[in-house]
Amino acid sequence: MAEIFNASKHVDEIKEVNDLKRGGHFRSSLGMLVVSPEKTRFESQDDDEEVILLGRRHFSTNFGWMALVCFVFFVPLFWSEFPMIKVLTVNTAFALTIVWYSAVLFFVIQNFLLWFYNIYIVTNERVVDIDFFGLLYKNINVTQINRIEDVNYSQKGIMAGIFNFGDVIVQTSSEQKSDDRSDMSAFYFEAALNPVLVVKIISQLMEKADDNTKKNKLR
Repeated sequence: MAEIFNASKHVDEIKEVNDLKRGGHFRSSLGMLVVSPEKTRFESQDDDEEVILLGRRHFSTNFGWMALVCFVFFVPLFWSEFPMIKVLTVNTAFALTIVWYSAVLFFVIQNFLLWFYNIYIVTNERVVDIDFFGLLYKNINVTQINRIEDVNYSQKGIMAGIFNFGDVIVQTSSEQKSDDRSDMSAFYFEAALNPVLVVKIISQLMEKADDNTKKNKLR
């Protein structure tokens, strides 16, 4: 295995990672961008593989469904305004209210879990993109660092500028495509916090992988 993929010293050479680790930034396990998360492992992770970044969509992307929940939460308080519900017995109306709030709770749990578990991971060896499409279907895309050809980002809208998030797109030599969008790269990190930092760290890992490949060819 190439040297870059089995020695954590290459991670230590990345200035941004060292500065963030020393400053204690981006360390919250519930955060939208976690640098060098402790006690974090994933399926198929190698013993000597180090997780550098773990990220998920910016929390502000949840504001839409959260606003909807705030609205529908108060709907049962106005049952008496609906003619069809007025004719129901007290017990039936109570049962309907229970069903209503159960559905709202399920909606909240589902949306939170989809936000929390849709993540991307950058290690010293590869990039992993984990996408959940509903609670019963997930798609995992993995690529080695030395297979990445290009990485860039875009920021669109006022919210993205205010909260400093954007879409990071990683292009690979195999041109892997997303399951839900055939025109999009499989490694599409939607609404990633501090996309400049994410792109910079991946770019530096790409440079070190390229340098290591050149050194191996000269041997």
